[in-house]
Amino acid sequence: MPVSTKPVKGTRDFDPADTALREHVKSIILQSYRSFGFNQIETPVMENIDILQNAEGGENLSMLFKVLKRGEKLKLDTPVQHENDLVDYGLRFDLTLPLARFYANNHTKLPRPFKTIQMGYVWRAERSQKGRYRQFFQCDIDYLGTAAHTAEIELINASASTLTKLGFKDFTVRVNDRRILETLATHCGIADKDVAGVLVTLDKLDKIGVEGIVKELQGRSVDQQSIDKLTAFLHAYMNDEIRLDTISNHIDSLDEAVLAQLQQIIQTATAVADGHYSVEFDLSLVRGMGYYTGPIFEVSSNEFGSSLAGGGRYDNMIGKFLKSTSVPACGFSIGFERILYILQERGEKIHESPARSAILYNPDDTNLQTLFINANALRTDRHDVSLEIRQKNIKQQLESLKTVGITQFHNATDASQPITFKPLN
Repeated sequence: MPVSTKPVKGTRDFDPADTALREHVKSIILQSYRSFGFNQIETPVMENIDILQNAEGGENLSMLFKVLKRGEKLKLDTPVQHENDLVDYGLRFDLTLPLARFYANNHTKLPRPFKTIQMGYVWRAERSQKGRYRQFFQCDIDYLGTAAHTAEIELINASASTLTKLGFKDFTVRVNDRRILETLATHCGIADKDVAGVLVTLDKLDKIGVEGIVKELQGRSVDQQSIDKLTAFLHAYMNDEIRLDTISNHIDSLDEAVLAQLQQIIQTATAVADGHYSVEFDLSLVRGMGYYTGPIFEVSSNEFGSSLAGGGRYDNMIGKFLKSTSVPACGFSIGFERILYILQERGEKIHESPARSAILYNPDDTNLQTLFINANALRTDRHDVSLEIRQKNIKQQLESLKTVGITQFHNATDASQPITFKPLN
């Protein structure tokens, strides 16, 4: 039976043109984040399975790629009660949990607050679909060690500015707060055991509407009186009868300090946006991770049916690693793969890339020392020079060189002659 040459389901190969665009976008994101004072770190792709499974990662915990024990640790001749008896590691499903572990392990030698960048692959065993893969690249910035809500403002500013540098405009940064959502759930009489599930359903409001919310909550066996109270509130919100500045008139026990903080985040971020994008309160924004504790945010765009970026405050995660020390934290993640999809749909090309040339030569009738020395002399930061062994079918060879971005060539029949490049036809 022949071995399949296709990549593993949910993963992809990238040809030179795709890879060049991906690296170009990565460089823009990295440079943009660095300009705001964030510092890049790197963490392993694997974490201990017990850390991953106690991460409040929501639905991601059911999509873990687990790593089989190895060597003497793998004892297949003993009774196995659970699959976890056979595994000890797992592939990371996001970059936030590894960051929390990293900070707990290194906090004594890191500045506080600590502004950090992480860029790397993560893995989730979910059903592949448009713009969603089992292996995908994430770009995160996080602000650790401060409870000041200026961290949220800076994260929104840095992420939105980065998106504008990638050519996006007229997008919306949607903002909410998990504390408002939890107070709303209590106000509606939703039992503590049902709150997490109700919030997951509420997150679908823009997709399934209030009727869909009712149907799903009834399927979860939520108390009908609580459903009625919640849906009445949602109808009022969707009719613009409830706004951030009036929501305390409709929900008992809302913390006015939380509302004031969120209001300042939105107002300041809006002023900084200067009309290039909008920043809006959105009560239906929930975010799926259970570790969020305060303000949450997502970037939506009419060009793509899902979010382009998202994040929020997670003040309790790092403290679980440090036991006696609480470390406030907040982060924002750009949906790299979705952005690449949109740029490719647009036919985006790399701008200001180095010129790429090729020297075609025959190794049997060329002075190789002179050839290599001359090629070295021509290479600069703005000029790539590739030495290519001349093929019999020159026309086909030139066409193939075009596909990797080469735009001009020199036919080295005599290495002693000056190298002059000609445009590819």
